[in-house]
Amino acid sequence: MKNKKKEKFRIPLSNYFAFIFSIILCISCFIAGLIVCTSFLWFYQGEITVKITVIICILVCLLVAVIGSATMWFGSRYLIKPIIKLRDGFRQVTEGNFQVAIKRNTNYRGTYQYTNELDELTENFNRMVKELNNMDYMRKDFMSNVSHEVKTPVAAITGFTEILLDGGLSEEEQKEYLGLVNEQSIRLSNLCENMLRLSRLDNQEIVPQGDVVQLDEQIRKTVIILSEKWQEKEMEFHLNLEKNHVKSNADLLFQVWMNLIDNAIKYSDSVKRIWIKESSNANEIIVEIEDEGIGIDSDKKGKIFDKFYQCDESHKKKGNGLGLSIVKRIVTMLSGSIQCESEWGKGTKFIVRIPNNK
Repeated sequence: MKNKKKEKFRIPLSNYFAFIFSIILCISCFIAGLIVCTSFLWFYQGEITVKITVIICILVCLLVAVIGSATMWFGSRYLIKPIIKLRDGFRQVTEGNFQVAIKRNTNYRGTYQYTNELDELTENFNRMVKELNNMDYMRKDFMSNVSHEVKTPVAAITGFTEILLDGGLSEEEQKEYLGLVNEQSIRLSNLCENMLRLSRLDNQEIVPQGDVVQLDEQIRKTVIILSEKWQEKEMEFHLNLEKNHVKSNADLLFQVWMNLIDNAIKYSDSVKRIWIKESSNANEIIVEIEDEGIGIDSDKKGKIFDKFYQCDESHKKKGNGLGLSIVKRIVTMLSGSIQCESEWGKGTKFIVRIPNNK
């Protein structure tokens, strides 16, 4: 039997303040009445007339106002402590401190989610600061990675051109160095293109999905476009594709298959096989791309969709670690999902699920 969902507040602030005000009012009335009546009994020996009764009532009201105001003034210092902590926390955030955290009082919460609205606000504040800190770290890490990725091909191009300018090279050596310069230029161009593409995707929320895409045909075209790469390695493709039409975004889907199949080729040695399977049900279309490549360590699988992350150091010169980030973003924008299954030394399988929009 499932546990009942926790109630949100132990005591809402409206009830809490009403309760506190009522208690203060009652105590103030009792103390004021006790003081006035005792004073009259001790110091007034005359007859209790209407005038005396009115004076007693006025004195009681005045004492209630004084005692209640004093009690509320001192009590409010305790009641607004959480607000002061939040104010100080927000001030630190505006000054750029994303490490601040406000300690929550858990003594009176019990089985409830929050003690009151201020407790909920405190938790949301801590969550906000944590997300801001993560974003700040990602921004700094992104800039560091961009600088490194741009610096590497630029340094290589500079070094090769300096060698060419010094002269004294044979025609064959010149062609070799020019080929390396061209390779690094292409790498730099691809990096800039991927960064621009990822930037556009990150800032795009609404994706037009009016294209009718025949998925099996699109995947076959992708394999043909990449034929130069896999034919050099003498690789075999095993395609098991259904004839499915889906209403989606043709360009974005093409980028998904291009990146995933290119990775399968890149991280596989010669004379290996790649399987591509497509199946469907009433709700979704499932595309599986599996290779016999080097695989991914279990401790690295959680990072493969991070920007600029590359599992295999030996292949860094062939890419920039943005391909899977682009794939993840596209699949998410298309209301789909992507899953990775891999074992080191035994290959990798990517499973893409997209809605079966007819």
